Amino acid sequence: MNVMLSKTNISLLLFLFVNFLFAIKYTERITSFYVLISIGIIGFYGLIWKYRTKLNLFQSKLNIVNFGIVFLFIIGSFFVFSKISQESLNVDRWSVISSFWDNYFSDKYVYMATSHLGNYPGPMPFYYILALPFYLLGELGYFSLLGIIVFLSLLKFDKISVPKQTIAIILLCSSVFFLWEVISRSNVFLNGSLILFSIIYLLKSIEQKKPYFVLWNGIFIGLMLSTRNVFVIPYIITFLYLLKTKELSVKEVIQTGFVTILTFTLTFLPFIYNYIEEFEIMNPFIIQSDYLMPQYLTFLCVAVSSLFVFLIKSKEDTYYYSGLALFMTISIYFIYHIIEIGLTDSYFNSVVDISYFILSMPFLMYYFIKKSPL
Repeated sequence: MNVMLSKTNISLLLFLFVNFLFAIKYTERITSFYVLISIGIIGFYGLIWKYRTKLNLFQSKLNIVNFGIVFLFIIGSFFVFSKISQESLNVDRWSVISSFWDNYFSDKYVYMATSHLGNYPGPMPFYYILALPFYLLGELGYFSLLGIIVFLSLLKFDKISVPKQTIAIILLCSSVFFLWEVISRSNVFLNGSLILFSIIYLLKSIEQKKPYFVLWNGIFIGLMLSTRNVFVIPYIITFLYLLKTKELSVKEVIQTGFVTILTFTLTFLPFIYNYIEEFEIMNPFIIQSDYLMPQYLTFLCVAVSSLFVFLIKSKEDTYYYSGLALFMTISIYFIYHIIEIGLTDSYFNSVVDISYFILSMPFLMYYFIKKSPL
């Protein structure tokens, strides 16, 4: 029973569940056998995971294999981008970014911009700054592809073994949710991977007693928080853990928090300094709180997530419970809308954005890849 309910197995099951959600939703549109196909896809991931130790037989060649898989995935994505135009998509993350920068370069208030589907820009300013080079290139699909690069980089940064890197790459490149992300020019996995990277860097810098760690981590976290406000959850969990274990003092947490808030605030200045009145009417805090779920549920999710700190036994557990807390938060958002308007409209008719489940995937994938034997 303990093996079945281990944190690595739960992480893997949640990875399979999110893929199943995407598989059911999108194969249902093309075939009546969507349930069987979706089960087959999940079975494929299960086989990869079951026989992962076979990769040890090819360890000397795995770096080349890893490069080859990523290279072919990127080339294949370029082909997809050439065949499926951004404008033809019923997903507007690319359009939200484009409309934001269109407004900025037209001297208009950026948070009054609307996408081609009529949505306002929800994310925080640094999210758009990260996307700016790809907006200028005219293809935001390249921004989505950064997700696999960043995730592989953090595996290397944490010295995860090459066979484990191979498994991670195979699972990610074949994941329905990541294929959807690339095709639709979404970037949720990239966003989550960057947050995870900042937490890994924070924990390592404290462990290695790097100079000025308060300053650099405060800046890094401030920039990352200026993407999506839901990521306050993994940071709360991480800092509560560091306080519990006395790896950071209250003074150091306050100092880091001050730099974080200052950095976060500064990211807004280029976009609101001439539009204070407009900012009071329309801003990402209003947009995100109105769109997802009532504020009382948001506060409840943050409060419950904070309690996870009492379950954390090691640094690696911060990744698991951060992923679990994000998954729980989006599940509550999902269930809330199902209760309000029903399953068909919420899920199949896309009133609920199931792509938010991807926020948890970098954390959970990283945990089960790192902690599982290979």
